[in-house]
Amino acid sequence: MIKAAKSHLEKTLESQQFTYSQLKSMYLTLVLDQFFIVFILVLSTAMVSSTGEAAIAATNMVGSINGLVSLLFTAVAIGGSIVIARAKGRGSAHGVRCAIGETIALCGLLSLTLSSLLIAFSRPLVLALYPHAEPLLIQYSIHYMRLIAISFLPYSIFNAIFNAFRSLGDTKSSLLLTIVINGVHFICSFLFINIFHLGVTGAGLSYITARTIGMALALVWLLKVHNEYHVGFRHMFHFSRSISREISRLAVPIASESALFQGGMLLVQVFLARLSTTELAAHGVANSVLNLYLCTGNALTALTSTVCGQCFGAGSHALTRRYCTALTRVGRAIMLFTVLIMLPLLPLVLSLYHPSEAALPIVYTCLIITSIGIPLLWCSGYVPPMALRAAGDATYTTVVSVVGLFVGRIAVGYLLTIVLGLGVPGVWLGMMVEWLLRTVLFHLRVRSDRWLRSA
Repeated sequence: MIKAAKSHLEKTLESQQFTYSQLKSMYLTLVLDQFFIVFILVLSTAMVSSTGEAAIAATNMVGSINGLVSLLFTAVAIGGSIVIARAKGRGSAHGVRCAIGETIALCGLLSLTLSSLLIAFSRPLVLALYPHAEPLLIQYSIHYMRLIAISFLPYSIFNAIFNAFRSLGDTKSSLLLTIVINGVHFICSFLFINIFHLGVTGAGLSYITARTIGMALALVWLLKVHNEYHVGFRHMFHFSRSISREISRLAVPIASESALFQGGMLLVQVFLARLSTTELAAHGVANSVLNLYLCTGNALTALTSTVCGQCFGAGSHALTRRYCTALTRVGRAIMLFTVLIMLPLLPLVLSLYHPSEAALPIVYTCLIITSIGIPLLWCSGYVPPMALRAAGDATYTTVVSVVGLFVGRIAVGYLLTIVLGLGVPGVWLGMMVEWLLRTVLFHLRVRSDRWLRSA
């Protein structure tokens, strides 16, 4: 049976652009990459949760705001990575190094601007979004937001380099960078939270330290150690109109999607803030554990972006479509296997968070809902848009993502959570509606040829 499955995968994934062994090696490295990121995040969240429900509720509340800001410069990094992948597909070393340098510069400038604004307006922003939150949550949230904002500049530069290596198919370099930055984050979290008992302050300081060290290593690795495309500092200060236009054309829809998506998540946090601290803490724990479920899926989306970007850059539209379809189908089997592995481990994983007796049933309910939806809907809703973006069809992915969010997680979520009184599980049921909408709309788009003509 195993031999038959391997033979089927080789037949499905082998092509003139990539061998099955290449794709398998890239994917397994990306899985390790994702797992390491999420595992350290889970441990760090567990450390914060050990300091009390107010601390984890505050970090979860601020998480949506920080996510909104960081995803804006991450959108530029993603747009740049697609341009880099296309340049490699064309065989243009000059295009690769110019795109890498310009992506780093644009990410740095944007993050510096956004972090300055976030620090300056943190208090009125938190008070405006969460007027009904408890005073202690407000205090923790403002302080944590300012600390995380300081870490945005080094993180944006690290993120640009990290995505550049991924887009080139150099997943080993991206894995190394992941291990370092998240390893440092874990050590600092342990020291600042568990040893020095700094609570929310320790959580913020660990991000600042880890991201600064990660940026320094990423620059050294790119410029001095693994620089096959001869990228130099000069490429970070030289802007090409054609490259800037191409990055912007991809990044603006992605950034718009990210902004609207995180804006929608803020609306979710606003109506969730009416619930108790226990329910908010349960929601934060469930969100953190969900990241473990999605490690294998997120690795697949990263692989899809690299593979389809290079195929499209090489001018092979048929191969781009083929990989989009094949990776989505393979992904469904992978996600089913992931859920079957994770379910028996839930009691062990949840024990790391020290949830209260009142919070634990809520967490289990949310994760059971997700365990049903992941193998059925997640890959079909999240793998195809990576192929569409690689082909330049970023606007359609933005529209679908925003429609899915506002119909599912916000409208249906509000109805179930607040109006019908289901509490936090109502938001998770709304998320399943969002995934269903994404699945249907992206399936229809992939069946057409319009997405391959968008560029």
